[in-house]
Amino acid sequence: MKVLLLGATGRVGSRLLPALVKHQHSVVVLVRSPNKLPPHASSHIAATITGSATDVATIKSAILDHNCDAVVNAAGLASMTSFGKQGDLTKIITAVAEAAAAAAKERGGPPLRCWFMSGWAMLDSPKPPAVIMDYAPLFPEHRKTFDVIKQYDAREQLTWSIFCASTLTPRFESASFPPAESCSVDNLVAKADSPPAWSSSWSGVPLIGTYLNIFTQAGNYKTPLEDSADFIAADLEKGLGSDFVGKRVGLKLKEKGI
Repeated sequence: MKVLLLGATGRVGSRLLPALVKHQHSVVVLVRSPNKLPPHASSHIAATITGSATDVATIKSAILDHNCDAVVNAAGLASMTSFGKQGDLTKIITAVAEAAAAAAKERGGPPLRCWFMSGWAMLDSPKPPAVIMDYAPLFPEHRKTFDVIKQYDAREQLTWSIFCASTLTPRFESASFPPAESCSVDNLVAKADSPPAWSSSWSGVPLIGTYLNIFTQAGNYKTPLEDSADFIAADLEKGLGSDFVGKRVGLKLKEKGI
């Protein structure tokens, strides 16, 4: 696939770039500061566009000019609470989704395959339709971004998936080309819309059972940054036939021996 990657100089995007290249995707990057791209990455990039991830026109032009089939957004950060200074994540997600949908419509082909980054708390809680965030109200901006994305029909307008990440811990200090063989989607188990391998422990306790159920398991969903990047890159190989189209996606490290 020809993939437009936003946020390639960031913590997540810098790992996504080599993972996408490993899976034979041709990568176009859109960054605000090209000088922040490490020198060793340049030879692996099909094209570099300078611009803002909030600029609909720039994103749309990048997609059309380079005939991109997919978009992966790793730009922007969500604030932990609604108090204090807020970032521009909602603006970024809104711009990326609008640009991708408009580009596909103008081109007259199928919708673009898009992966967006979100938080673990946007997965279903043990009592759907409530999500985990209803019991642990942190990073509330992720709810706003989900509201933006789900407005688009996943089969007709924007073939989206949302990676609902818990803590992402890097295996290595910096990204490398190619990634180490130990960095692999095979290390993970995935599930759509709710956390994989979820236990029902504590859920029967009156009044506080759901809270106990969530908080005692929350720490089990830390995943390696590089493995998670490999998951997204591998899924893009499936194109519009991915099982995760129109879904929120949770990941968990496989237990040893599985």
